[in-house]
Amino acid sequence: MSAHAKDPGLPLRAHNPPLHHMEKPPRISLLELGLVAAAYVFALVAPMFVVSPGTGSAPGWRIAVAAGLTVLGAVVGSTIAFLAYIRTKNFSWLVLGIVPSTTLFILAAIMAGTKAGGLA
Repeated sequence: MSAHAKDPGLPLRAHNPPLHHMEKPPRISLLELGLVAAAYVFALVAPMFVVSPGTGSAPGWRIAVAAGLTVLGAVVGSTIAFLAYIRTKNFSWLVLGIVPSTTLFILAAIMAGTKAGGLA
C-alpha cells in the first residue's frame, strides 16, 4: 500500500502554501527580459525596412545590411540574457539567449541566400 493511499488528504503544497509560493521577480530581471525581447523584435523587424519581404532579389549591400541588423539584434539579445545568467545563475536565461539567437542567425542566412539567389 502506498503512502498516498494512507493519507487521501490534500497534496503537500496545500499543507504549507508559503513554502511553494513563487516570489515576484526582481525589477532588474523584468527589465532584462524586456530588453531581450526588444532586441529580438528588432532583429526580426529591422531588416524589413532595408529589403522588402516581397522582393525576389536585392543588391548585395542591402542584403548584407539586412542580415547584419538581424545578427546585431540576436547578439545584443543573447548578450543581455547571458549577463542575466551570470547574475542569477538561472539556466532559463541561457535558453532565452541561445535558442532564439540561433534561430535568428539561421533566419539571417536563409534570408540572405534567398534574396541573393532570387528564389523568393
